[in-house]
Amino acid sequence: MEGSEKRVVILLCDMVRYSQKTADMRPVEIRDFIIEYHRNLQEIINVGDEEYQDIEPSAGDGAIAIFENREGEGKTDVCDRAIEAALNMARAMERGAIPQTRIGIFAGDIIEAYIGGRIMRFGASFSVASRLEELCGYFGTSFLMDREVAFWQAREKGNTVSIGKITPKNFHHPIHVYTIYKPGIHNCPMDGDPEDLFRFIEMKNEAVELFCGNQLQGIRADFPLAKEKLNEVQKLFVSMTGKKDVASERLLEYIRNTPYPGDEFNKAGMMIRGTTGDSLGIRLLHLSNELLRAMDVDFYHTLVVDTEWERLFKLIWKKKGEVIVKINDPPNGVYYIDNGSVNALDENDNLITTLTAGNVFGEMAYFSSSRTRNATVIANSDVVLRRISGDEFEKLPIIMKIFEKIAERRRGND
Repeated sequence: MEGSEKRVVILLCDMVRYSQKTADMRPVEIRDFIIEYHRNLQEIINVGDEEYQDIEPSAGDGAIAIFENREGEGKTDVCDRAIEAALNMARAMERGAIPQTRIGIFAGDIIEAYIGGRIMRFGASFSVASRLEELCGYFGTSFLMDREVAFWQAREKGNTVSIGKITPKNFHHPIHVYTIYKPGIHNCPMDGDPEDLFRFIEMKNEAVELFCGNQLQGIRADFPLAKEKLNEVQKLFVSMTGKKDVASERLLEYIRNTPYPGDEFNKAGMMIRGTTGDSLGIRLLHLSNELLRAMDVDFYHTLVVDTEWERLFKLIWKKKGEVIVKINDPPNGVYYIDNGSVNALDENDNLITTLTAGNVFGEMAYFSSSRTRNATVIANSDVVLRRISGDEFEKLPIIMKIFEKIAERRRGND
């Protein structure tokens, strides 16, 4: 017998490090452990609910709850119940009532069939909910939900936080992902200042929109501004909690590795492939022979191990033809070319050289007696740059030494 297709909200969860927890258990111990876990889940998601909501075991440590319209309910009511269940589970994790568990919530279509006396459910929605559950580990969250659930829910509007537009591994379309930040959830302290929390949520949502862009409103992704906002968000979160916000750190990591969003990003958002690119420090190791010859232990530690200094490099986009630095002007920083190329011109606008990705410019002015720019630099294409101010890099002896070595080599070539 086959049922009809219907729209539901799926809550899919999975215990973190289940294999490690049960590796040394005997079968009877695993059985008792899993039975207690599922019994606790059932009680937790039904706290304060007048009607019983079933949660079904799935693959041992996994579980699925299907939220359907009850009599008199609309879409908002169903989404609210699913989120409340996830919040109850997150609170239970915080107090140690259940092991750490990842939760994915997704609104989608399913169809049911009776096979061998049992109800079987089918639909791609289960795969999406599973991917959201898996992404919790990547973004450091206890649960994630898709845009439809986030949009239709009403109880937690003020605490809803955008995580980003994500295309998970093996997916061909993006998902707009959200979660909830509130006291006792996602490292937010129970006794924290509510005003700080709401300011964090507001700033975080603004930063994520700058990161993702908004095609419906004609807003294109702006990584330089998004990076500035995300760094502000991170500082606020650390001041509130003493910890970094992992989800914000992932976006900063993405900007670091892919500083200019191409057409693929505009269509698919973040492509989660399980790998990250080289840090700016690693890339600086490869930028020139003079740097490699100057390598020592201090260089290695600064460039590869303690890379907090990378945050001092401001991400900048310039259009083709824009003047970046002007000859005889006082220096305003040192530039690293991440993508594109620039032309260096003399005082008569004659071409001195063309610099491409991986090159540094602007350092010469800091190691000359005049302390002025010795060339005009113009974007030869749309270019992605990273700039560190003179005040900042002069506080970093190792970074300053690197740029000095590059300046010495250039003077030798001249």
